[in-house]
Amino acid sequence: MRSRLMTILCVLGSTIILSGCEINNAQEDHVSASITKTTPAPVIDTQVTTDKNTKPSPKSRPKDDPIYPPAEQVIAWHANQCGGFKVTPVKQVYLGEKELKSFFKFMCLNTSNDPNTVMTKLLKLDLAYFWPDDIKQYLWLQKQQVTMQINAKKEQQALNNKMQETLSSLATIEQQLLLREETKE
Repeated sequence: MRSRLMTILCVLGSTIILSGCEINNAQEDHVSASITKTTPAPVIDTQVTTDKNTKPSPKSRPKDDPIYPPAEQVIAWHANQCGGFKVTPVKQVYLGEKELKSFFKFMCLNTSNDPNTVMTKLLKLDLAYFWPDDIKQYLWLQKQQVTMQINAKKEQQALNNKMQETLSSLATIEQQLLLREETKE
């Protein structure tokens, strides 16, 4: 869509510039002819300059705009990669399909074990394409889920550390109590 808009703007701009040049050249010819009616004005070949501007570009333009998958298809791929959902095969090839499927497979296997790596891959995937809004929103939801997983893992680690400290303190207290009992006897 953006490339189409840029192409239209370029064509309109060049048309305005070329038509302005032709009008100016015609006015200059008319003015110079009226000033010097006895001597003919030299003929300027403008055909050469306009031919260069009207020739097609050597770059081939893509025939169609890229087609992104609909959000329903993206969700179906995610559910399929995590298991338990069958996806009906689609003949249409979508932009980013392979990347989305491989990311969802990686995400399903590694979210609980290594959410930081999943988040890194998710951020790269999010920036890889100009996703439509519905897919952007779905990826945003996935970011929120992975962020919650990262925070839960941090909280679990903090809780484990606190529990280790408590167990260590309890072991120290137990040793002190055993020493007191031995000294009393």
